[in-house]
Amino acid sequence: MLDEIMRARDLKAEDQAIPALQSLLQAKRLGKRSIAILLGDCLEATTKQTDEVSLARLMALIGFAQQALCRDCRSEVGKRWKESENV
Repeated sequence: MLDEIMRARDLKAEDQAIPALQSLLQAKRLGKRSIAILLGDCLEATTKQTDEVSLARLMALIGFAQQALCRDCRSEVGKRWKESENV
């Protein structure tokens, strides 16, 4: 993400606005993908050490975090959630 943001800054300095925006969009996609991966890993860890209070809090946080995800990333989190329940 940082590389894409730095690239966008350099492109903007060179008055290349469209490529700079494309680079920022790529950074945004990478960020959302990272959120989905972290949520999936968190779900896996949580199922190994669950207590009701922690699980309820985690579900609330996941619901909040998913609002920032695109449809594909939400689908990935859902898939990992189901996989963690089947373990």
